[in-house]
Amino acid sequence: MRNLPYTLLNEKLHDFCMETRSLGHNWAWSDTCRIDKTMSSVLNQSLTSMYEWYADSAATLVFLGGVAHPSNLGDLSRSVWMTRAWSSAKPLAPKAILFYDSEWKPYLGNTGANHKESPAIMQEPADTIKIPRGTIVTFSPDDLGVREKLRLASTRNAPVVDDVTYSLIGIFKSDIRPHYGDGTDALGHLLEEIVARLGEVTVLAWLGKSSSYNSCLPAAIAVYGQTPYNPPSLEEEK
Repeated sequence: MRNLPYTLLNEKLHDFCMETRSLGHNWAWSDTCRIDKTMSSVLNQSLTSMYEWYADSAATLVFLGGVAHPSNLGDLSRSVWMTRAWSSAKPLAPKAILFYDSEWKPYLGNTGANHKESPAIMQEPADTIKIPRGTIVTFSPDDLGVREKLRLASTRNAPVVDDVTYSLIGIFKSDIRPHYGDGTDALGHLLEEIVARLGEVTVLAWLGKSSSYNSCLPAAIAVYGQTPYNPPSLEEEK
């Protein structure tokens, strides 16, 4: 890191490495270093393994570049980070997570070893993604149903539309192979697999524009942000 020219990106990587070392770790991986999408084998392995990397990490460090120092309660829930597709699983997968403001100071001044142990901090993502705080703290992909997992991504954004779908591979334990250029069809591949592998037909309950991939499927994941219609049972009608 010492020989790299000064750029904002390199400064971020330098500070990340310094913080990692201060926590007593000798190795770190930063998702700021983009995955090489020109090598399909590297791309597939990275995208299908990313959830496990976070889940198996000693700690996940989250740099909130848009949160000024000193940070205040609510800054995390209002941060751009909470709107990104690839951030949807990051509060969930790690056993230990640490948030930092724009000056690499612990969020809310909390110097604890794991912000998942802070009710105040973890209530912010809980309120934002509408999942109980306790579920986030001890999360397992089996804790949420299919519709809930799709809802997590329904309001997320990504520069490349494919990534909104591919960010869900880990949480769904999906076997689909990423293929950039599919665009909105990537969602079709995932939903098709969910129906075939899990027999989960609730994904067919949606209202909106049909996909060009399959007219039974939606063109955009945003439709899963809506509450599906649940007709009354026959006994209720009696």
